[in-house]
Amino acid sequence: MITTQPKNKILLIIIGILLLSNLVLISFFLLDKPGAKGAMRGDRKEMITAFLQKEIGFNQQQLQQYDSLNEQHRSKLKAMFDVARNDRENEFKKLTIDNFSDSFIFNTATKLAGKQKEIEIVMFKHFRDIRILCNAQQQPKFDSLFYKMLNRRNEGRKK
Repeated sequence: MITTQPKNKILLIIIGILLLSNLVLISFFLLDKPGAKGAMRGDRKEMITAFLQKEIGFNQQQLQQYDSLNEQHRSKLKAMFDVARNDRENEFKKLTIDNFSDSFIFNTATKLAGKQKEIEIVMFKHFRDIRILCNAQQQPKFDSLFYKMLNRRNEGRKK
């Protein structure tokens, strides 16, 4: 009888190490550097504000409403990201305690994916709320151009 227990344990440890290294790499790319963070946020805010004003036709009142809405959104997302980060750290600690079992890996991934889903829903609702600020003439412009604006915004992040 051949035992595969040591091989399975080694494979699980390797999978765990790869998972952790991938998460470190992802967090490295997602987290902005402290010096550039304020500048990038300002540039993005200015870019979106200019887009809303020039392309969509937002007036000053709409821009003020957008600023207020955007600050609330940022605050909510920051709190959600903080909770997700803490949950992820706690789950990683539990992962080693549970000896990287397949069931725990699956359950952890499912739990963390649920947090990411909540963040995505908040982001989509934010876009909907911005659209609600548009008047009837601005909504078709928003619908056709906002996706293009988001792509330009994401291209700036890739650099």
